[in-house]
Amino acid sequence: MRRTIALVSYGIDRFCRAAGIGFLSLMMLLVLFQVLARYIFQAVPVWTEDAARYCMIWGGLFGATVAFRADRDPRLIQPPQTGSKIRIIGYAWVRSVAVVVFLGPVLYHSSRFLDRGLHRLNEGLQIPMAWITVIVPIAVVIILIHLLARLIGPDIGQSDRKS
Repeated sequence: MRRTIALVSYGIDRFCRAAGIGFLSLMMLLVLFQVLARYIFQAVPVWTEDAARYCMIWGGLFGATVAFRADRDPRLIQPPQTGSKIRIIGYAWVRSVAVVVFLGPVLYHSSRFLDRGLHRLNEGLQIPMAWITVIVPIAVVIILIHLLARLIGPDIGQSDRKS
């Protein structure tokens, strides 16, 4: 079971890396298109600005899940890598509790957040805002899966990124 959770986390991480790169690349292309359309053709389609913004959000949140799994996310203090095993484990559990305390309410309130978004249309893309903001609970669930894998599973796929 431990290995299964670690493999699921690894597979999700590979998907999130590709998706993050894809969304940020698409954002770059959309911004380039906006610049060209504005200065060469003197006309910019309305939807490109919104699409670029939402690509940035999706790419950033997928990137946040990758950073969390790679243990490269921002933090106030650096947990100890050496020292007594009890201290290292204690820091890991304190960090885990902090992640759950921070992300738990976000996930808990996501259904109402998405429900409100279903009734609001984005002006540029003409789609419900819920389709744009659904990345928030997706990212939270992915981070919680990575946290679970870190707590109980073997370290699959981490050795190639620690260098």
